[in-house]
Amino acid sequence: MPQLDEEKLIQQLIQLYRWGFEEILRRIIEKEAKKQAVRYWRDLLKEVYEILQQLDTETKEWVEQVVGQVYTKASAETRTYLQGLDIVTKVDPNFTQIHQRAINAIASSMIMSMHDSFQFIGRRIDDEFRRIALEEAGRKMASGTTIDDMKQRLIQRLLDQGQTAFVDKLGRKWRLDSYAEMVARTTTREAASAATINTCREAGLDLVKITTHYPTCEKCAPLQGKVFSISGQDKRYPKLEDRYRPPIHPNCRHSLHPYVRELDPEADKVQKYSNTSLIKDPRSEEEKQAYKEMRDAVTIATNRKRAREVLYNEVAPLEDKLKAARQLQRSYEKAGQKPRGQDAAILKHYQDWLKENARFGIITPENAHIPENKLLGYALNMEHAKGGRDKAIAFEKALGYNKINYRQLIEDVKANLSKYPAVYKGKTKYGDKYEVRMELTGPNGKTAPVVTGWLIEKETGRPRLTTIYVDKR
Repeated sequence: MPQLDEEKLIQQLIQLYRWGFEEILRRIIEKEAKKQAVRYWRDLLKEVYEILQQLDTETKEWVEQVVGQVYTKASAETRTYLQGLDIVTKVDPNFTQIHQRAINAIASSMIMSMHDSFQFIGRRIDDEFRRIALEEAGRKMASGTTIDDMKQRLIQRLLDQGQTAFVDKLGRKWRLDSYAEMVARTTTREAASAATINTCREAGLDLVKITTHYPTCEKCAPLQGKVFSISGQDKRYPKLEDRYRPPIHPNCRHSLHPYVRELDPEADKVQKYSNTSLIKDPRSEEEKQAYKEMRDAVTIATNRKRAREVLYNEVAPLEDKLKAARQLQRSYEKAGQKPRGQDAAILKHYQDWLKENARFGIITPENAHIPENKLLGYALNMEHAKGGRDKAIAFEKALGYNKINYRQLIEDVKANLSKYPAVYKGKTKYGDKYEVRMELTGPNGKTAPVVTGWLIEKETGRPRLTTIYVDKR
């Protein structure tokens, strides 16, 4: 029997989803805009739904094949392990249906998850069609916008969303291929865990142990290396509730293995450890830092991968390729590395542009967050005991901004972000610091230089205003 390569199968699914996105773009690009606008959009949307339907069908076929294979493999490995310990593992006919029901339940769950994502994306593209049509209806009256113009805007929207972004039930935003990868990895882990549990039950074994990995996250750290009772009847160990059963979270590396107490020379020590807190994070500061570095490396690799996807995409607009080139270059800067191989070659292609515009577009009107309290409570607050009062006086005198028209200041700052470069000012544990100097014309008609300080938050990647003042120099 050939060895099952789970990773290869998962990569095949990911490639299927990337093909779907590229096929949607290809249809939009190649479809000739000869018909009436309403009919054109209706026909195009029909083609998009046909692609999503094909993805839905092929995903179902993938799931029905792979989940059963993974389950069977894990069950066979568990049975072989137990036989090596001279534990009788005769096939119990009564468990045949139990195994099949487990496979069906896990497969159905993944099929439903991916089906929901297709429906979400179908609705999203439909909404984009309608939104662009409404926007362009007004533009057409003024400037004679054509269907081809609308096509370009739709292509740009889809590229901006990155493989058509999907929002799950917890509000987390995913690229469709990343979501498919996460669901596939999680589902195969679930299948392996279910197979191990049911095969142990079939053999009359009630104990299982969670694998140990270093470094690990705060969710898995209290659970790894511990023994659990499947039934809960062995009171020496905690019961294996669903919340303690791998996968603990999406993309979890942990798995279950049979545990025979009589064959463990450190059984008492393991039992004692298994009864420690199942929620308290036991990691050392060294392990926490090691895990953070591992996750940072994964993030850098992911960012580089996504930048390459744009740079080597023939239909991606030049503006997107320039942004991707900047993203790729910054990933090397943050890691303290020099670009190499194909990355070095393609960055050389954009070298002149990167030198001249390396800091434009990092903080934009769309992604900038300006907390109102930063203005009302400080920069425009005449009653502030310390530096805020001086800043408020300067804003009122130089530009005419105050608490009454603070919203105009927010809008004016955002409107000017794309006109001035963001200068890198260093790194903190919370994120990277940048400064944008701009010329503002205030409500009083006067113009003055204004300095804005920003923090690109490490957790969210969103630029947040940290300081703002009139430059009196």
